[in-house]
Amino acid sequence: MNFKIAAAALLLSGAAIAPAFAAPRLIPDRDAMGVYQVTQPGKPTQTWRVRYQASSRMLRAVSLSGQATGVTVLLDLAAGSADIVVPQMHAIVAVPGLSGVIHKALDQNGAHFTRLGEATIAGHQCTRYLILKRKGDGSACITRSGIVLAATGKDSKGSAQVTALQIAEAPQPPEDFQLPQGYSNINLPPQMLAQLLGG
Repeated sequence: MNFKIAAAALLLSGAAIAPAFAAPRLIPDRDAMGVYQVTQPGKPTQTWRVRYQASSRMLRAVSLSGQATGVTVLLDLAAGSADIVVPQMHAIVAVPGLSGVIHKALDQNGAHFTRLGEATIAGHQCTRYLILKRKGDGSACITRSGIVLAATGKDSKGSAQVTALQIAEAPQPPEDFQLPQGYSNINLPPQMLAQLLGG
């Protein structure tokens, strides 16, 4: 479950290997919205709508399909907090560990980026990179503004692939990044939380 959500948050991811280049921008420098498809071996494909607000470094991901339909993940990258909003339960679940997974995914310390060439995904140009880290590896296609359009990755917990179906660079409404009023704050065991998110 953590790997899947980490892959979705990066959203906004046969050629000869070229020399290593400087690490690309992994956080967008402008507001953006994208619809992403997330696939994992042996699990149903999921679709997520991801919004990012650059000024607050807030990310909002809403599940559009599967068991997690309607569930919203709110990540505050500046504060390092993560919350899951579950409308069916009228509840908010704080997930401290989820923020750590995102920071690990975005941490470029020790990562080796090798530029592979250019591509066009969802109508936008991006640069393809091979990414090697001590505890996992993968690839990503990233725009100049830092939006990940496709990404694959694997580590000891599994693998995942994320592909953008639609991307728009446009201002995002601030109210979309606020927790809803009147919801109960609850805690869920990790296994139950994973089932809720279709993991």
